[in-house]
Amino acid sequence: MKEFTFSKRNAFLILLIIFLTGAGIILIQQFSHQPSGEVATPSPEEAEITNAAIVGTRAFFQISVNEGKDAWLNRFCAASTESGCAFLRMGADRLWQKYQEAKAEVQAEVSALECVSSTAKEQVWRVAIRLSEPLPGSNKAEDEAYVLVLKTEDGWKFDRFLLEPEVQVLKERVGKEGQQ
Repeated sequence: MKEFTFSKRNAFLILLIIFLTGAGIILIQQFSHQPSGEVATPSPEEAEITNAAIVGTRAFFQISVNEGKDAWLNRFCAASTESGCAFLRMGADRLWQKYQEAKAEVQAEVSALECVSSTAKEQVWRVAIRLSEPLPGSNKAEDEAYVLVLKTEDGWKFDRFLLEPEVQVLKERVGKEGQQ
């Protein structure tokens, strides 16, 4: 029978290979671990609030000159607060004229990205907007917006889009809160 002899150097190399192989397997398992796919189910009120932000934003950007201005306003006002509806009605004629001139037929996909600010009666949501075509006077088919959602007697409703100065103040406030 043949005898196998190992030098200390060969024994060290074999142990090193075994160790590195084991460490590699552990690292591969660690980095390739798939998430369980479980997503926390939002409460009914959270779902209502998110839906209000999405539906109101979509109603504003979903434009069909074939359906007409009244259909657009009615769809938006059904998803919006009274003040939000009144605000849009004030500028609707001017907006609708641009939409008619461009023969706008715009479909909108909206998704809620995050709740940026929250109280018992109002929330501000950052939403992503994807349009089938840019609105007249714009070249953007994708954008983000900050929207205000208010709690009304009829539940949560879209109120309005935040203006850029309001967004900047909100970002600064959230940044300061995050540093504390």
